[in-house]
This record gives sequence, C-alpha cells and structure tokens, in this order.
Amino acid sequence: MREPNIIRGALIGAVSGIVGAYVKSLVEPPLQTLAEQYFPPTPAEKKMIGADPTNRIDHMPPAEMIQAAADAEGLDISKQQKLAAQQAIHYTLGAGLGATYSALAEIAPAVTWGAGVPAGAVMYGLTHASTVPATGFQKWPWQLPLSAVLWEAGSHLAYGLVTELTRRGLNALLDELD
Repeated sequence: MREPNIIRGALIGAVSGIVGAYVKSLVEPPLQTLAEQYFPPTPAEKKMIGADPTNRIDHMPPAEMIQAAADAEGLDISKQQKLAAQQAIHYTLGAGLGATYSALAEIAPAVTWGAGVPAGAVMYGLTHASTVPATGFQKWPWQLPLSAVLWEAGSHLAYGLVTELTRRGLNALLDELD
C-alpha cells in the first residue's frame, strides 16, 4: 500500500471531478424527465430558476449569476456567452470539488465509503441545498418543485459515484506505472 499523497490525490481528483461533472450534465435531462413524470411541476414552477435545464438552460443558477455580474458591470452579454461561462463554472466547480474530495480520500479513506455516492449527497447539500439559495439565485429545496430537487440531487449522486470510480481507476493505473 502506498503512502498518502495529497498533491497526487488533488490532481487525480480534479480530473475525476471533471469526468463526474460531464456525466452529471448527461444524466440531468433523463432524470428531469423521470422526476417530472412522477411529480409534474406546474407551468409556474417550471419557470423558476434552476427548475428546467432542458428548456431553460440559460436560467440555471450559474447563468443567472453570470448575468447579474454582467449587469452590475454594465456589460451586455449574449446567451452564448452566458452559457459558455456557465459551463466554465460547472467544470471548474466539478474539478475543485473532485480535487478536495480526492485529497481528503488520501488522508481519510473513509470519505470514499459508498463509492462516492454519499459524497455526492454532501456536495448537493453544500451547493444547491444551501449555498446557492443563500445567495438568492435559486429558491431553497422546499420551495422548488419536488421534481427539480430530485433530478438535481440525483445528478449530484451520479457526480459523486463517477468521480470516485474515476479516482479509483486513475489511482490503480498510476500505481501500476510506479
């Protein structure tokens, strides 16, 4: 067994977090469809910030934050610029959370319990269930349609799982090369 290496862990985690963020973005539309099938939101609820990434991708919290920053600076940005900035935020946050998670896994392997799924739940709790609503850019989970809470939380669970599985795979690969 190798010695813990926080730098290696953080670098592997950043890459793993990007992979996790990519998969998170892929699972959101089918999770949204499934959640809305069982818990249909009202038309007014679908217009809420962060409630409808399929039809209102430019009204997700990161896009709204970018728009607010542009407005505060008196800048006129296009929808494409806002969406590009939203993607940059999505993948930067994915890399940062993955790096933090993987660095922690180096010194406290118990954080990987549950193949990263509980860590994904924690990440949902730290973002869309607390920090984002605290900024005012999205309603609190109990104010959102249940379908939006389910697909968003579910996509974070997928992020945690994929980040952990990628982290494990990259560590195994690097261990073989040593």
